[in-house]
Amino acid sequence: MTENIVNFPNKGPEMFPSTIEESLDHIQSVRQEYCDEVADDVFEAMASVLSTYGFVVRMNENHIKDFTFAEETIKALVYRYKRIGHPFHEIIDNVITISDEVQQDLEKAKEKEQQENNLTS
Repeated sequence: MTENIVNFPNKGPEMFPSTIEESLDHIQSVRQEYCDEVADDVFEAMASVLSTYGFVVRMNENHIKDFTFAEETIKALVYRYKRIGHPFHEIIDNVITISDEVQQDLEKAKEKEQQENNLTS
């Protein structure tokens, strides 16, 4: 009679974080996984749009490098939004400068945001 019994794999007890540090590490890991998924979706959409315009990834080293760079740049963007470090942040901070005109627009937007926050407080 026991030959009809199906044994399911023993999954074992779930491991839950036991310290605050482990909990924070887990939260950070979940955030990073989420950002990776968002970046992958954005990259796939970008690649699809480029493809419709005739810019298809070819199996050559330069195309692969360029697309990989674009993919990592998208990751850096979403990582920074969620305060996750990425090696490209240092490159971006050192290479990209904000023009005076854009800086003024940023300051105006920040002032407007502060005023709106004061009205809702």
